[in-house]
Amino acid sequence: MSTRKSSIAVVLAAGTLDRAAQLKDSLERADDRFSVEPVAEADTASEVLRDSPVDCFVAVGNSGDPTGLPVVSTARERHPALPIVFCPDEPLDAPAVSAAFDAGATDVARACPDSDRTPVLVHRISTAVASARAVAEAERQRDRFEEFVQGVSHDLRSPLNVAQGRLAMAQAEGGVEHVDDAASAVDRTLELLSDLLTLAEQGEKPEDLDPVELAALAEECWANVATGDATLVVDSNERILADDGRLKRLLENLFRNAVEHGGDDVTVVVGDISPMYTATRAGAVLPSGFFVADDGPGIPPDERDRVFEVGYTTDPDGTGFGLNIVSEVARAHGWEVAVSKGSRGGARFDVTGVETIGERG
Repeated sequence: MSTRKSSIAVVLAAGTLDRAAQLKDSLERADDRFSVEPVAEADTASEVLRDSPVDCFVAVGNSGDPTGLPVVSTARERHPALPIVFCPDEPLDAPAVSAAFDAGATDVARACPDSDRTPVLVHRISTAVASARAVAEAERQRDRFEEFVQGVSHDLRSPLNVAQGRLAMAQAEGGVEHVDDAASAVDRTLELLSDLLTLAEQGEKPEDLDPVELAALAEECWANVATGDATLVVDSNERILADDGRLKRLLENLFRNAVEHGGDDVTVVVGDISPMYTATRAGAVLPSGFFVADDGPGIPPDERDRVFEVGYTTDPDGTGFGLNIVSEVARAHGWEVAVSKGSRGGARFDVTGVETIGERG
């Protein structure tokens, strides 16, 4: 059965920890998408906002309190795109509302646990988060479209110019070798078109996520890639929520990248990234997910930030879209992908922010 649940991570500052905890319980009871971290002090709120992925900040208190408008102003200055809901203790008159918006609040609502106001606050937070996500998605799609257009115009022009030139020479000289070169250029163009169309599809947010056994899917994807004498080692017991088809594309592209750069005798390892508790804040958990690593030549540190760019490749026969497609698949799922040096010296790709649903049976 398909499953999809969009969680909302909220940091709530309310002057005292008891009051913040009461409001946390009230919000989470009213809407099970909410995951609320209660804090008492403005400094603690700033620390959490700095160190954790947060969808919305809720500040509760009088306008002049440390958790009132001053913390709203600070949060807005440091996080320009973050939804911020201010819940004043004083009456909601026009001057108070105006002051909240001037300080940078996205919305204003009263907060009171176990009352009929809770659904109103839940709605205001949900609306603010949905609006921010829609704006971020629109900006991302615009950036993707610009990259796509640039990729089409730049990467298709070169082989088409070659084909055009060779066909002109064949017409003038009658040389068969010119026709062969033109045919190769056309094949290259079709390969680029295929990757560009795939790239355009992968960034769309999947409608449904299904439970997927990572180990079984990795084995299936390995069989779909020309891997020569390369070796796959799978060390995963996790089931994750993903779009099956797109996850296949991600794994196949990572496997293909490892073989193309590491050679036919490369060893590729797929494993789990287990959640870990941090030492900086009680209860904070580092993201879980999975990794794909190899023992090939690796990626130089100064190139790691560029490998996911459209058209970037060090392989003269590569299209430069494989790892960008990996990045787009991850981003569409709400995951993050990063590259580093693996334990065996090659490249390691970490995919985090993945929702797991327990180990396979």
